Amino acid sequence: MFAEHRYYGSSLPFGEKDSFTPDNLRYLTVDQTLADYAALIKSIKQNDTRFTNSPVIVTGGSYGGMLAAWFRMKYPHVVQIAYAASAPIMYFPGTVSPYAFNQVVSKEYHKY
Repeated sequence: MFAEHRYYGSSLPFGEKDSFTPDNLRYLTVDQTLADYAALIKSIKQNDTRFTNSPVIVTGGSYGGMLAAWFRMKYPHVVQIAYAASAPIMYFPGTVSPYAFNQVVSKEYHKY
């Protein structure tokens, strides 16, 4: 199953016109997204007996991978495994140079 992140695709909680007002954007947070996913998983497991005892694995790449890793950290009782591909979970402004990747790749290139 692939859950759509609120505010993306057709998941506009206040409609096309009002979802992106500054006041309504306060609901576009990582914490809110993780809570949405936890509620979705809980609902599926409660309402469909085929999945009641099924383990849950979350995956993602890049931002989706960050969400997967953070989901496992915040809701370890909901998911058994998180696979985070290409997920810079500790990459925040001021913590890592935005040129770090280029510098590492360039350094390796010039070795050969």
